[in-house]
Amino acid sequence: MTTADARIRRFSTITFLAGSVVAVVLAFIVVPFVGINPATGELLLDDPNEYEYRPWADPAAQEVGRDGDTLIGAAGTRYLDIPAGDDVWVVGPLTEGQQDYLSIHQQIDADASTADDRPAYIGLVSGSRSLTFVAGDHASRLWFAPRLTDWSATVTRETPTPVDGATVSGEGSALLVYDGEALSARFVYAGDGFFGVEAVYPGEAALDVVQGFDAVDTRSSWPPSDRVVLRVDSDEGSGKWTIRFDEPASDSP
Repeated sequence: MTTADARIRRFSTITFLAGSVVAVVLAFIVVPFVGINPATGELLLDDPNEYEYRPWADPAAQEVGRDGDTLIGAAGTRYLDIPAGDDVWVVGPLTEGQQDYLSIHQQIDADASTADDRPAYIGLVSGSRSLTFVAGDHASRLWFAPRLTDWSATVTRETPTPVDGATVSGEGSALLVYDGEALSARFVYAGDGFFGVEAVYPGEAALDVVQGFDAVDTRSSWPPSDRVVLRVDSDEGSGKWTIRFDEPASDSP
């Protein structure tokens, strides 16, 4: 091989390597993400985790389908609008796609800018876990983080019973809404079995205020709020429960 041939070969090699580097760089500029959907084996050209923690920023987000008491979600980002009011919405558990989980954020005011009022992370729904939501004074929006596969989940909507006075009693499960001044209450259960109470607010994960078995007599509080929805969980016929709200004494004589 002559000196000229060696120089030509060296030049060709350098040119090829340089061209390859440029091609790779341009490929990543044009298609910055390439991956494989582990569930379907399909080629992915968009990062499926890009909007995992901010699904409201996904320009391709679509409204979730609903068929009776079932939410039907396809791959990608989904959302559900819930009207203003005290109705309680329970989403989950998953009935399809149970092998994964579904993260949910709540936008308290669906008409407000998410840049000014960032939606709050509430929690996740799985094949054995559900989440409870209430809209409050404004129409609200639930944002479901993007999924790689289709999914479905149960959904229920219930209207709570207003609490009239400082004391309410009952048996079995109940859904109550309290709009008085008390921020705590005494919970008494004279029964045989489980007794639990959740406090539900807009934009917040449900708070367990009471959990116990058989005889329960405890006092618990909740954060300041114009009103609070209390979700009582107790087996029908297992015993009577009473909630006495710690309302401030009246100033009137």
